[in-house]
Amino acid sequence: MNSTNDAHIKKNSLSDLCVYFDAKNSRDEETGLVDKFVGLRFVEGKLSVHFPVGYEKPKNQDEKQIRLDILNLISVLSSFGTPESSLRQTDISLKPDQVIFPIHAYLFVISDFLNHGYYKPKEQIYKHGTTGKINWSRTIKQVRPQITNENVVYLEFITQRTKHNEDELISQIHKYCVYESFSKLGYLFSSFIPAKPAIAFNKNFFTSILQTKLAHTFNEKELLLFKNMLEIILYLDSSSNKENFIYGTNNFHHIWEQLVDSVYGEKDKDKFYPKVYWRLKGNKSDFLFGNSEKRNSLRPDTIMIQERGKPEQKIFVLDSKYYQYGATKNPNHLPNSASVVKQIAYAKYIDTSENQNKLPQDVRQNIDSTKIYNAFILPSSLKTPQKTPQNIGFVSADYVLPQDSKICQKPYHKIHGILLDIRTLMYSHSPHNNQAIDELAKIIVGEDNGDNGD
Repeated sequence: MNSTNDAHIKKNSLSDLCVYFDAKNSRDEETGLVDKFVGLRFVEGKLSVHFPVGYEKPKNQDEKQIRLDILNLISVLSSFGTPESSLRQTDISLKPDQVIFPIHAYLFVISDFLNHGYYKPKEQIYKHGTTGKINWSRTIKQVRPQITNENVVYLEFITQRTKHNEDELISQIHKYCVYESFSKLGYLFSSFIPAKPAIAFNKNFFTSILQTKLAHTFNEKELLLFKNMLEIILYLDSSSNKENFIYGTNNFHHIWEQLVDSVYGEKDKDKFYPKVYWRLKGNKSDFLFGNSEKRNSLRPDTIMIQERGKPEQKIFVLDSKYYQYGATKNPNHLPNSASVVKQIAYAKYIDTSENQNKLPQDVRQNIDSTKIYNAFILPSSLKTPQKTPQNIGFVSADYVLPQDSKICQKPYHKIHGILLDIRTLMYSHSPHNNQAIDELAKIIVGEDNGDNGD
């Protein structure tokens, strides 16, 4: 390792590593759409951790909380990353081979070391022989003794030995992996600085030793350790000077959509959005765009249903917008007219009787057009009690709700703006959370009834 890494691992302040959204550095002031890196960057020996919009720095710069925030960010990126949210290499001044970083292997090696220390060989080799340390338990069970003058005599024993050469190499490789892992990510866990490894990096040699060990090891814990060590070695180049890595995304809006959908959404939402098709002249069959995710962009992010299949059933069409409004309170950072028109179209599709036979049976039997609602979901840092979602108002279109009209023909003609606390959602994203659904439904429906005068 070079001096740059050595100097960096001595830094103890996690707060110095963290980068939080700053409205002054917005990339798109006109639309409010955030196109900003979220995740971890390690460039020229310096680590920086970038949090999404609405995520505020802990009070008093609590190092323990910051550490938990960073590890939770890694967990969210791992759990909700999609092909659409992958890192765009053209936006980052790094070579393509510096992007694919096995962060979980690094974190595993660090965690395993903090819990168990350096690898110590436990595997013993047993054989029949007369030299070596005798294992009397195995000898008595496996070797037939000779009886001489009424004495029991063993002419052969079960002896044991340790594969010192190979196991010592594994120990040295483990020390190398521990140092490599701590030099990049160790300060997320501890201020401990491991000793420099005595062995020089040799990718082919390390790989060969680990692969041989994996083929002859049956201990599950050791297998997991060796597999993660191998991932680290394979990541490093021939000179071990791979100092730059990235783990994150420039497209966090896809992860924001996945987070919201995980907590509030129905799994069969594809049945609730319209499919389009081309019927070409001379072709008897239709070309359905609905069979292609790329071509069928007209689809809501989340369908939330409260009391599904019951007479009091309510349907909510939610569109997750990773916009800056929750941080800036700038009206220009709210969804535009195209998003509004699409939201109304989604809800109208569900409300149209001709389409309802395509919906799931339990939902179809309880459709009520006065209980279909619309909302945009935006990230924020909320000061409300228990971080409950906040309704900031609604948006509509003049062809369904003229400005001089106080009564809305359909509840879904108004799209409510809802701020969610992004920190809370990232920490407590339990799948299909009924309590969270009831809370959000109450905020949307309550505001709607209060404004309509119904």
